Amino acid sequence: MAPQKKNKSLFASFLKSKDPVVGSQLTKDKAASVATPVALPAKPATAEPAKATPVKASPPAPGVVSSPVRVSASSGSSAASATPAYKPVSVPSPSAAPVKSGRAAAVPVETPSLARLRADDARAAWQARPSIPVRLLDNYINFMVMGESGLGKTTFINNLVSSYRTTRGQPHDGSTTSLSAFQADPDSLKTVLEPMEVSEAGRRLHVSVQDMPGWGDDINLVRYLRVVVDFILQARMKDYEMLAGSRGLNEAAMCGQLQHSITACVYFLSPHRVKKVDLIIMSALSQLVTVIPVIAKADTMTDKELSAFRSEVRAMLSCPSKYAPSKTLAPLDFNTFGFAPQVLTDLGITPDAMPLALITSNEHESLRDSALAAELGLDQPEVQQPVRNYRWGAAYALNREHSDLLTLKRLLLGDKVDSLYAMLDESYNRYLNFCQQYEANGKQLPLIVQNAAAMCTPYLEYDDYSNAKTALDSAQQAMSTLMAENKALMERINVLERSGNMSRY
Repeated sequence: MAPQKKNKSLFASFLKSKDPVVGSQLTKDKAASVATPVALPAKPATAEPAKATPVKASPPAPGVVSSPVRVSASSGSSAASATPAYKPVSVPSPSAAPVKSGRAAAVPVETPSLARLRADDARAAWQARPSIPVRLLDNYINFMVMGESGLGKTTFINNLVSSYRTTRGQPHDGSTTSLSAFQADPDSLKTVLEPMEVSEAGRRLHVSVQDMPGWGDDINLVRYLRVVVDFILQARMKDYEMLAGSRGLNEAAMCGQLQHSITACVYFLSPHRVKKVDLIIMSALSQLVTVIPVIAKADTMTDKELSAFRSEVRAMLSCPSKYAPSKTLAPLDFNTFGFAPQVLTDLGITPDAMPLALITSNEHESLRDSALAAELGLDQPEVQQPVRNYRWGAAYALNREHSDLLTLKRLLLGDKVDSLYAMLDESYNRYLNFCQQYEANGKQLPLIVQNAAAMCTPYLEYDDYSNAKTALDSAQQAMSTLMAENKALMERINVLERSGNMSRY
């Protein structure tokens, strides 16, 4: 029972105390230890010490600044030894030579009062859980945008990140950038957003969006696919080296810790028809990263055409080998990433509305709404929204009745973080698979790139690849047989010439 009594007395003393900081009444026996003025008992009459006469300080020398410093006089000091309340102290002026020091100036530490310490002790004695300050965890999210040239990939990046601040790079026109230029400097097509602190989640998000040259700009599609595969695996190798091949932690601990690996790829499909090249490239990419197909230029289709095209795309992605058949090559396979049904329901869409259909624009229209600007914390009452103007009307990219751009933005960078966590978890699982392959191949990245591209590059070389390869093999075999027969004939002729029997022929 003794400890309970001590705790009770501690809490009682906390309630009785009074301090300007915690609002409590100090007990009289402890009043002298606090800076709050209280009534003290009368002392025996003694001779009052003479008051200290202020001493006028001499003017400071050039280059010296007078700084008043309070000096307290002892109650037992005599009048002759009295010290003035303020004393000039020589401090080097700004014009004087600065003193070099490797350390920053020390920050003065505030000493807490006794009442504050007692209050903190009382809270610590009966608190239900420890109070720990939030330490933000850095998470890295890296997107890439791919597809045929001329579908508005760069414009999409502009519209996607228009409401964020960027720290490096601006979206470039990928259609005018050659594959060789991309290989020389991939960061020239990368947009990096300013780190965003999410205090309620204890995270600091680092987001980048990598624009890619369109596959229509390079007629050598095999080379194009190998360059893209090499770029994805190079980024993953950087994470392997940074983490020293570490893969002993679970998904929750490693969520968003891959600084360079591509988290997901937004792949643009042309409207009305899915090309065979798109199926082949998406099948190859889906083995390496999460692929999110979207339909570009959705304003070129009616509602009926869009609904039918969405069904066609879903059917083709569920079984790509059916639409790109081959008797001799390995069948194509597409790893589908599906958003959680509850996430789609919260956004007001159904699974039948996938893939999302986008409208993007480089033109903007000012929207003056003071209430909206105040709610968003904007300095200006006007906001800009992308719009496409036609003779018959206007289509707004951020209007859900016209485009799914805002829905995609919320899935990638907005409030629906469940989908983002799922992408990060899948990215880490792919990293684990890469670590195994990388070590199994003796840490030779070109071997992994060759194996990753080998499944799909034969489809891109030419349409009748298998027949052409069979004909080439037959021709090589016939040439080898003919060369062997010619060699045997020449050897027989030489033998006959040496024996002198050529006269009979």
